[in-house]
Amino acid sequence: MPSAHTNFDAINAHSVDFLLSAEGMAAAAQLVAVDDEHLLAELAHLRRRFTPEQAGALVALARLRRRAAAKFPAADRLFFSSAALEQATAYPIAAHHAAHLDQHAPPGPILDLGSGIGGDTLALAQHRPVIAYEIDPLRLRLAEANVQAMGLAHRVTFQQADWTAELAAGRLPNAAAAFADPARRIGEQRIYRLDQIQPPISALLQLQSQIPSVGVKVMPGVDKAEIPPDCGVEFISHEGVCKEAVLWFGPLASYPVWASVHTPAGWLMLNDTTPPPLGPLTAGMILHEPDPAVIRAGTFAPLCTALGAHLFDSMIAYLVGDQAITHPLVQSFRILEIHPFNLKLLQARLQALGISRLELKKRGAPFAPESLRGRLKLSTEEHAGVVIFTRQGDARLMLLGERLEVA
Repeated sequence: MPSAHTNFDAINAHSVDFLLSAEGMAAAAQLVAVDDEHLLAELAHLRRRFTPEQAGALVALARLRRRAAAKFPAADRLFFSSAALEQATAYPIAAHHAAHLDQHAPPGPILDLGSGIGGDTLALAQHRPVIAYEIDPLRLRLAEANVQAMGLAHRVTFQQADWTAELAAGRLPNAAAAFADPARRIGEQRIYRLDQIQPPISALLQLQSQIPSVGVKVMPGVDKAEIPPDCGVEFISHEGVCKEAVLWFGPLASYPVWASVHTPAGWLMLNDTTPPPLGPLTAGMILHEPDPAVIRAGTFAPLCTALGAHLFDSMIAYLVGDQAITHPLVQSFRILEIHPFNLKLLQARLQALGISRLELKKRGAPFAPESLRGRLKLSTEEHAGVVIFTRQGDARLMLLGERLEVA
């Protein structure tokens, strides 16, 4: 049995040589059917056939493939490192990028700038020839292996180079469009400004002067004041989380701003930023919380129309209405009571309503709701409830209610 200090995530240049060999790929394929409970036990058997480093790399790859199944439908055939998998674009989003580029870009190949392990590369190659740039040699080898595993090697040309240096030297090839995925971390620290991403937005704008059709993946919390003029901004949500924003330039800018949300039924898009109606907030109403991408894009008007709803404050992204209508882009709650913010009163009302399982939410409140949980004594009855801390104008409110189940 391995020691507690065994590093199962160390897939490096030496172990990749083995993993990509015929022997390594065959051994890795045999681990696909081994579940997590038996994977560490399998390590002892592997060490009888392979070196400790090779055996550890096989177990690491098996674990990464299991983790990657949430992002990649063919994860059991692909190759990853831990950090690269964390940063890779989930395949449904990558397929969405690729479809948008293929639909709106002029004919010709696409540059994939910063391909990583090939999340977007695989999707782009389904539509067009791809020229992929990656400066990190390990990630480049993994990307090459991944396109080979998916039968797409004939569609992709890889370049191990800094594409910004190639651009400056005039060596970047002509292409119909480019998709760039700049780094949004410095070490372990996340970056929140466009002038700090690597390469910075200035280099990406220089690229766009040569290739008009450019898409740039950026952080979902991008400050809208930093967004360059003459580009469209798409906020993309997957599994209920706004995962990214994409700056689309030239013919790729379908709208000034829009939200795209991946749902079990497929992608839904909202692009109408018309100011939504304002109206009252009263007990008995249904409160709808929009998907995070819709909130970032500010595309509330279509939802208000579909739900018969309105905002109760122009600065608060909650919709309220009289009808309990379900919609894939919102989660909904019935408001039972509305009170001014007061913890003692909240405690009394939770007891009176018999709430034993409590969900805490907020929008416009200056504190983290979970910080209050330890101060709230819940009922012993079996009722679930929700408290939403918010405001209307200068009034701080707490809304007590219940979550509506999706029909």
